[in-house]
Amino acid sequence: MAEALYNTIKSNFQHLVTFLDFIQEDMTLEDEQQYLTMMLNHQAQNKGRLYLIYFEDELIGTIDLHKIQMQHKKAEIGYWIAESYAGRQITTQCVQHLCYLAFEVFGLNKLTIKADVRNIASNKVAEKVGFSYVGTDLEDMFDGEAYRDMNRYSLFKARL
Repeated sequence: MAEALYNTIKSNFQHLVTFLDFIQEDMTLEDEQQYLTMMLNHQAQNKGRLYLIYFEDELIGTIDLHKIQMQHKKAEIGYWIAESYAGRQITTQCVQHLCYLAFEVFGLNKLTIKADVRNIASNKVAEKVGFSYVGTDLEDMFDGEAYRDMNRYSLFKARL
């Protein structure tokens, strides 16, 4: 699993690095193994859930719940998809399914998506699924060279 994830990220590096601060050029297979172990630990502690996105037999991306706060029944959603699968509504469908799981299975009330203001596709996914634009967090993320502004979207269980 780690090798497939590593290979997908490496082959889509230029597509992903612009908007995902955790994608590094010097990333190794061991880094991906450690990431998967960390996400399994987060799942065991009910702090996160990672799902791999497959098309047929090919790993093409990930989607996750992170920053889960069960006390407040909220979490953030993150996602990325391989460049050759972008624009096919796959990410939108995955976000819809994850929202269902978050609200109906995990009992959450609020979900948040933060998308770089320049990442038109990611912003469109949030809007298509029905998330409401909340605002823009200025200089919210540092990519190693500059601060990036992030649009924040929210979806509430009662407003579906």
